[in-house]
Amino acid sequence: MPVRLPTAVILVSAVLLGGATANADPLASPATTVPQAPIGHLQPRAQQISPGAPAEQMEQQRLSRFDAEQQKLDQQLDKSLNICRC
Repeated sequence: MPVRLPTAVILVSAVLLGGATANADPLASPATTVPQAPIGHLQPRAQQISPGAPAEQMEQQRLSRFDAEQQKLDQQLDKSLNICRC
């Protein structure tokens, strides 16, 4: 009797697992076309943006001015805090 119990458990497990995999649906084939995003939700692609575009240059100048201003403000804050960095 003790030998039959593990054998029965293995047999039942194999039947249950085999039936689960046999009934599993195969993965659906991936869509061949990508649906269009709603207006305002489209991520620009690299081809759509040229590196020397005037809009890109303006944005870089704006960021450079912002960074310079932030650095100046940070330096002023450091001076006003009077922190000893020994």
